[in-house]
Amino acid sequence: MLGKQRINTDICRGTTAMTKSAETQQIKKKLDAILARLLEDSHGDRTTIRIDDESRGWNVNFVCAEAVRPGVKSLRSDGSINQRAADTVKWLVKNNRNLVQPDIVNSPDPAPPPALMSAYAAKAQMLAPLCARDAYLAGWISVHYLETHEFTDDEIAALDRASEEVKLLTGIGS
Repeated sequence: MLGKQRINTDICRGTTAMTKSAETQQIKKKLDAILARLLEDSHGDRTTIRIDDESRGWNVNFVCAEAVRPGVKSLRSDGSINQRAADTVKWLVKNNRNLVQPDIVNSPDPAPPPALMSAYAAKAQMLAPLCARDAYLAGWISVHYLETHEFTDDEIAALDRASEEVKLLTGIGS
């Protein structure tokens, strides 16, 4: 009898893992859709979401959702940058508000990771923090531009809307 209980327990665990994985995939599809809309509304070239969520298998060193314009290099499979060590992320932790940088090439403060500019050709960006209830920076949304960019209030508002949608969908901050 004990052997059957172990088997049944393992089957239940497998079903739960598959259900959780299916739920995570559905959330990722919805996040991709939010980013596709943000890409259009912000006139960006690439939008990404990075979130630390162990239960979903997400780590901020890898994007969990992305939208890119045709011909723009994806960040989806690149985990080579220690994101939490980046000055821009440290700035988000300290300030807990959007970081808007119209020019990240000419002496930006804070400086983004060099690979963002060299390997991924970004020249401007906006970042929105995704903070948990205890103010922990659980993740962030990025909008990258391949040219320097003067941001409009509408573009920043689009980032704010996307941020609220992502928090609601993922449960961050609730």
